[in-house]
Amino acid sequence: MIDCERNNDSIIDSLNSWARVNKIPLSLTIELTPFCNFNCVMCYVRLSKEQADVQGKLLTVQQWLDIAKQAKSVGTLNVTLTGGEPFLYPGFWELYEKLNQMGFILSILSNGSLIDASVIDKFRAYGMPSMVKMTIYGASDETYQKVSHSSDGFTRISKAIDLLKAENVPVVLTSTIIRENADDLKLMYEFSGNKGVPLKHSISVVKSSRGAENSVEASRFAFADFSAELSLEYLEQSKYKWTDDPFGFCVSKGNSLFITWNGHFQLCSFLSKPYVKYSGDFEKDFKKLNYKLDRIINPTGCYNCIYKEFCQRCPAILCAESGDPERVDDEFCKMAKRLYEIYKLKKGI
Repeated sequence: MIDCERNNDSIIDSLNSWARVNKIPLSLTIELTPFCNFNCVMCYVRLSKEQADVQGKLLTVQQWLDIAKQAKSVGTLNVTLTGGEPFLYPGFWELYEKLNQMGFILSILSNGSLIDASVIDKFRAYGMPSMVKMTIYGASDETYQKVSHSSDGFTRISKAIDLLKAENVPVVLTSTIIRENADDLKLMYEFSGNKGVPLKHSISVVKSSRGAENSVEASRFAFADFSAELSLEYLEQSKYKWTDDPFGFCVSKGNSLFITWNGHFQLCSFLSKPYVKYSGDFEKDFKKLNYKLDRIINPTGCYNCIYKEFCQRCPAILCAESGDPERVDDEFCKMAKRLYEIYKLKKGI
């Protein structure tokens, strides 16, 4: 799971901007495990034990605590626990309790299916999270079966929301819309409204560059499926001011860090390279990662491209799609060209 959305809070934006300039890892995302009790058709993270064994071992609770102590010393305030499914991590509650005691603003990204009364009891004992963000894959157990191969996932997440709300824990829902659950989109928003929790959806689905297997090509929508319906207002808002910095529109570079289950320091979950293998020295490794990130350049073919204002390129997405943050994927070029053509048509130029 991944979270790289821009905040609407001016104070938080200002703090993030300051941290970005000063290379302070204000926010740390800890990917505890690649294992999950769901098997979603579009997932780029989930691994089998055999696949994971090829890439390394889970970091221990003590290793995560050592990382957290060092992160706190250099200014980290926010820690997010994710996976895979984070509640499957051995030693989750020991780690959670100690991170809470360290004073972090602690949040959890989960599919919600394992949050039951016993989990709420643990939260009561160890401290409530500042937020739980849950993914929702449909508006019925039948749709969940198609997307995640879970026979009762919707029933579980519905109960989990009620349990968390009863404890006044903020809950946010996110959804990735693919062909298997698109018919449920309106129902998902009705569900979130009835529950009184916000929902945001996206159609952004990427290939896996991290060893997972997914059916992204078959499940995700092609840009051509909706491009003709775009309004001129949307197209105007979609235009990018060209910048030689490939991270010019990134809200995470410099102020955030993502650490994989096997100890890779990355900018985010999608950007699997460059990475720095954790050496035991958090500050040194964070600086080394940013040194590598600072040397990433735009794909050479983009500089003179007439469509570049409409290219939604991002080094992380490029890495996931093409295997290299400096190599553009053909689909990006096709999308930018199509946006450009529609824009010209609607502008009458």
